[in-house]
This record gives sequence, C-alpha cells and structure tokens, in this order.
Amino acid sequence: MKNESRISVRTLTAMALLIAMSIVFSRVLSISTGFVRFNLGSLPVLLAGILFGPWAGFVVGMVADIIGGVLAGYAINPLITLGAASIGLVGGLGWQRLSHLRTGTRLWCSVLAAHFVGSMVINSLALHIFYGYAWAVLIARIPNALVRTAVNTVLLRILLENRALMAVAKR
Repeated sequence: MKNESRISVRTLTAMALLIAMSIVFSRVLSISTGFVRFNLGSLPVLLAGILFGPWAGFVVGMVADIIGGVLAGYAINPLITLGAASIGLVGGLGWQRLSHLRTGTRLWCSVLAAHFVGSMVINSLALHIFYGYAWAVLIARIPNALVRTAVNTVLLRILLENRALMAVAKR
C-alpha cells in the first residue's frame, strides 16, 4: 500500500534538478561587487517552495547552499545556509497562505517576504555577526533584494503560466 505522506521519486528528481539549477545560477551566473552579489540562485528555491511546498523549498535552499559552498571552497556558515533555506520556506508558506489573492499579487508578496526574511534579515545578520560588516554597509543590500524580488517575481510568473511545467509539477 502506498503511503501518501512520502515524497515521490518524481518530486525528489525535480528537487534535485532545482538544487543543481540553484548552484549554477548562484555560483556560475553571478555578478559580485564584494558584499553585494546579484544572481538568480533563489529562483529555483522559490519555485520548489511554490510547487512542492514550504519544506521542499527549505530543503532545496539548504542543500544548494551547502553543496555550492563546498564546491566553491567556502566553509559552511549555518546562518547563511538558514537564510538560503528560509527563502524557500517563507516563499512557499506565503504562496500557500495567500491563496485568496490574485496570482500576481500573491506571487509578489510571497517573493518579497522570502527575500526580506532570508536575504535582508538572516543573511545580513550573518554578515554582521561572522564577518563584521557594519549595519550601514548592509543597507546597500536592500536595493539588491528588491531587484531580485522583482526579477524573481516576473520569471516565476512566466514559469507558473507554462502549462507543460505545471502539468509535470502536479503529477
């Protein structure tokens, strides 16, 4: 008898692909100016949270950050990993809880909340605690998070309107 609470092989495979995409988007396709880095690494994490639920988004963000950090030769920072994971968790929770809103508004609010919690709060706190960045310097991260929110919202909207992708995700 099949246990419905278990995760399917199809979902695990999709999550593995999203982890790989997040690593490539954040480590290879990245623009860095020192303490501010622009990339689309959170896009697959948010997609996992929306399509497969908040905990899938959390796992995709966590595993992608850990593997990406190891591949880049960084020591794992648990607070930064928590920030990456919380983007998937908060984005997925927002998507679930805001189901009464129109799709565009629902998506924008979910992505904004995810980047606020993960990027602006948790990751900025980690940079301040572990690396000594001044709070005034960390304010420069706000426009970056807002741009990533806008770009991620537009790209996620396009992906969610793709009928083939949604058919695969719902199986």
